[in-house]
Amino acid sequence: MDSKVIISADSGCDLFPDIYRERDIRIVPLYISMEGKSLIDRKEVMPEDLFRSVERTGKMPKTAAPAPADFFRLFRACMRQGYEVVHFSMNGKFSASYQNARLAAEEFHGVYVVDTCSASTGIGICVLRGADLRDEGAAGREIYKRILTDKRKVRSFVLLDTLDYVRLGGRATFLQSFGANLLRLRPCLSIDSDGGLHVTKKFRGNYAQVTKEYVRFVLDQPDISDRRLMFSYTSVEPEILEKSLEIIRESGKFREVLVTRAGCAMSCHVGPNTLALFYMEE
Repeated sequence: MDSKVIISADSGCDLFPDIYRERDIRIVPLYISMEGKSLIDRKEVMPEDLFRSVERTGKMPKTAAPAPADFFRLFRACMRQGYEVVHFSMNGKFSASYQNARLAAEEFHGVYVVDTCSASTGIGICVLRGADLRDEGAAGREIYKRILTDKRKVRSFVLLDTLDYVRLGGRATFLQSFGANLLRLRPCLSIDSDGGLHVTKKFRGNYAQVTKEYVRFVLDQPDISDRRLMFSYTSVEPEILEKSLEIIRESGKFREVLVTRAGCAMSCHVGPNTLALFYMEE
């Protein structure tokens, strides 16, 4: 059944490289401020560029939300073609992207903006749920109302190799970073349903072994929906990725497992060697 609804998101949704094209999702890119330049996420700068810049300069690039005018141009084009829009934004506690999209949406009737209260493919799993509903023929307002309920079911588990990038971004003191690295602690972060960031668990030891413990820890969580798992990563050794995916697939818990490479917004805050698993609860 056809639906006259456009699903859109900011580039923080990390549905890359091709998932957003396959599901007909419009992307509004974030900006990355790096070495005196403002660059368009995944068009003018990629995560590898960001990591090299940090190695050269010791300074953390910063993310910037799309301006209201960026959202306005997309929404206006969709309206002129007779479409409604359901737009999915990064956690409003992390970025001004949600507020800027809301400002642009006020100029139109039929544009609905969701603060996903999440990041990376925690946003992405909400976006794909919206695309599912669109493909079933749901109207914009119906999709919006359903997502306001479903987004609270999203669960996120982000495994960091190091706190160095968190420290450089001002979210951890040098002492905390030094202590964690000295003790070989690998924190696992979660985002709650209101967008708050928490340390859920601390793993210790060799990173390759920790990743196996981390994946099994996530798979042991209660009330996991079997619909879809999002597996996102920054620069990680291929062997670690393959072993993690093997454990996930052998569990048989999910009908669909989607693997994505995190974009600059996620990479900027967590650094290399990061794994992130997102799913919805029943």
